[in-house]
Amino acid sequence: MRRDFILYFVLGAVALTLAILFFNHDGTIAGMSDDAFAHLASLAILGVGIGSLLVLSMRFRLGEMLRNVLIWTAAFVLLIGLYAFQPEFSALKNRVFAVLMPGSVVPIGEDEGHSRFMATRAADGHFYLDGKIDGEATTFIVDTGASVVAMDSDTARSIGVDMSRLHFTNEVMTANGIAKAAPIRLASITIGGITRNDVAAAVTEGTGLGTVLLGMSFLDTLTSYDFRGDRLVMTD
Repeated sequence: MRRDFILYFVLGAVALTLAILFFNHDGTIAGMSDDAFAHLASLAILGVGIGSLLVLSMRFRLGEMLRNVLIWTAAFVLLIGLYAFQPEFSALKNRVFAVLMPGSVVPIGEDEGHSRFMATRAADGHFYLDGKIDGEATTFIVDTGASVVAMDSDTARSIGVDMSRLHFTNEVMTANGIAKAAPIRLASITIGGITRNDVAAAVTEGTGLGTVLLGMSFLDTLTSYDFRGDRLVMTD
């Protein structure tokens, strides 16, 4: 009974560790990185299991002890194997999260030293990306037809743009055609783990979609951006 309890404890600890890693999305757990947490958890579980096995095995017959060693070995091989493939597991976790939560921009690894991020297409066919403008939470719509990052007056006002200083003397091209606009500079735009400073943008006259068009003044600063079916992959 005690053997079964300890075995269930170890398997439960492995399952709990994997669940924490899977559902964590901010890159840190209890102040540690995902890698550091997984490493510490594997060592702790391994130590508890080996210690318990050594204590209990002294009371068992040789055959029972060998059987238990095989069971414990299989459990630890599974844990170590999962830890060894933690980067792939983390990338898979992020891909699943991006599919389940449209708008989320998740890391999916690196390509030649450049970080890559992925988002999925929403049901209406657009790519919505959660991000920030000058520290203010914002929702973007990817629009390769927009020459600059563009927003309507209400959206600009909501993120703190001083509307009294704007002059609607320019024109910008959007997916809906040419619109009168006032040029501005945004101190920063952050999407996923990508941040760009001093980005050219424009505030258009009238009302719009209530969101921000992520135009070429941001997209052109990326190493690459690729539309792959229902996925958008951006490389910093």
